[in-house]
Amino acid sequence: LTLSLAVSQVVHSLSVPLVAKVMATPTCPAAQPCVDVAASKAERRFINDDACGDWVLPIGETGLEFQAINALSAMCFIAAGAPLAWGGQAPIARAYGLMMCAVGVGSFSFHATTSLSGFIIDIVPMAVTAALMMFKATHALQADAGQRGPEAESFRGFVSMGCALFAVYVPWTMMAFGVSHSTVWGVWALLFGSMGAVFAVVALVVFFNEELLDGRPGLDLAIAIGCVLLGLGCSVHSFIPGLCDGWRTAIPLHALWHLFSSVTANRCGHILDKLTQICETLEGRSHDDKKHQCSSLLIRLFKR
Repeated sequence: LTLSLAVSQVVHSLSVPLVAKVMATPTCPAAQPCVDVAASKAERRFINDDACGDWVLPIGETGLEFQAINALSAMCFIAAGAPLAWGGQAPIARAYGLMMCAVGVGSFSFHATTSLSGFIIDIVPMAVTAALMMFKATHALQADAGQRGPEAESFRGFVSMGCALFAVYVPWTMMAFGVSHSTVWGVWALLFGSMGAVFAVVALVVFFNEELLDGRPGLDLAIAIGCVLLGLGCSVHSFIPGLCDGWRTAIPLHALWHLFSSVTANRCGHILDKLTQICETLEGRSHDDKKHQCSSLLIRLFKR
């Protein structure tokens, strides 16, 4: 009897930890690998601080989130693009307006889900609008330098499309290799912003050379630059971790980025219209026009 009790105690001491371990182990259907459900849900979401100060609602058990104010403020891009799509004078300005409406749809898709696929849907139409600006900026430089014809058009097409592809493919590659989403967002902002900066500089130089800075084109350019800088200041917390604290948690700052950058986008559409007119004028000028015989627009400006 004593031996039987001793054996029972040993069996009990061995079975209790084993049962506890089995109970703690997730059960999986046959022929399917076990996964951490919480980790799997997190991997589907693009995680940065865009939602800082927003009203965030979970989407069921998917692990995704609906950023209410950010999603609704994305409609600002449709409001900015629709007048250009219908009322733009140049075809490229109307195409830009149409794509700006697509930016609104893409931005809504991302902020309504915060998914990784939503992020790609968000940045692709933005890259297309930047490519249209790069196309016209390159066209303006070519027209001033006397470069015309199919070869010049093909070159600016390659430049603009190549820049857009690079701006989208780099963030996608970074996500595929597990780079933090805040860093991905920052790199995307740098690439996208660089294309916008090139467009702004070319427009500034061309408008100055054509003595248009004191008119409506100069005002459009000033509004575009001022609003995008204000918007950038409202969104810097999205790609610099740790800034979402204090007063920032009470204000939907990324929604203000949508508002300010949509104003910039609308003004850029009008600048595209004006640059198109200038390009047509430059290409129509005589080759022996002494004012335009210099090899570089920048050189002529420095000589002033």
